[in-house]
Amino acid sequence: MGAKSGILESYGVDNTIKNLQKENKILLQKLQSQNRMIISYERKLASFDTVKEQRDWLLDEMTKKVGELSHFQTELFKAERLSAIGEMSARIAHDMRNPLSIIKNSIELVKLKYSEHISSDVYTLFTSIDNASSRLVFQLDDVLNFVRSSPLDCSQHSLGKILDSSIHEIVIPDQIIINKPNNDVQLFCDEEKIKAVFTNLIMNSIQAMDSHGTITVQFFESSDDVKFTIQDEGSGIPKNLIDKIFEPLFTTKSRGTGLGLPAVKMIIQQHQGTITVSNSPTIFSITIPKRS
Repeated sequence: MGAKSGILESYGVDNTIKNLQKENKILLQKLQSQNRMIISYERKLASFDTVKEQRDWLLDEMTKKVGELSHFQTELFKAERLSAIGEMSARIAHDMRNPLSIIKNSIELVKLKYSEHISSDVYTLFTSIDNASSRLVFQLDDVLNFVRSSPLDCSQHSLGKILDSSIHEIVIPDQIIINKPNNDVQLFCDEEKIKAVFTNLIMNSIQAMDSHGTITVQFFESSDDVKFTIQDEGSGIPKNLIDKIFEPLFTTKSRGTGLGLPAVKMIIQQHQGTITVSNSPTIFSITIPKRS
């Protein structure tokens, strides 16, 4: 019995060991399977993070594109609106300019021929008509300078002579002093368009100073470009408006067209130049590259 009992006990131990080894093998297989699942989940999580980053990037890009599209639609609407306004304004300006020029020239002729026989009161009225006509012609020129997209007709010119010609065409109030440059520079440009730039900026300065003060014009020259500045003694441009003054139809003047400074900017850009403005004092600075 003892031997038999020992055999049975030995058999039971061996069987237990085999069962444990079998269970251990099964557990090991499950562990390996779980490890594989964990690795698979980690890879999927990493892939999910990548997809999430791509989604976030696509959302950002889509938001930017929607913003750009909205801006483009706004600019397109403005362009279409300006085009319609420009076409109509050009026709009106062209039709009105000639009669106004006749009125202005006729008043000047009467003042010259009959000045000895005209009373001071009537002469003052004629002067008022002349000034009003000049102002209207100037505003019509703003419109025409902005809507005309004629190509440049450039040649070498004296900037001093262009300035003198511009001043000659402006009615300068008695209490306005214009300090012209002592030097002169040569500029390859469209004479009529640069003259319009001077005329507009000087008139802008006169209005900014309420027809009382000093305007200083300066010329500078380097090996690459020509620069001229126009400075006045006005109260300056409000900080919240200084970035808007070159926008079409924007004006702070009750009698302005809102096209003068945009026309100036357009002319300077046609010459591949730049225009900037600063306050305290108000200075418009124009830089145009030299050409031959």
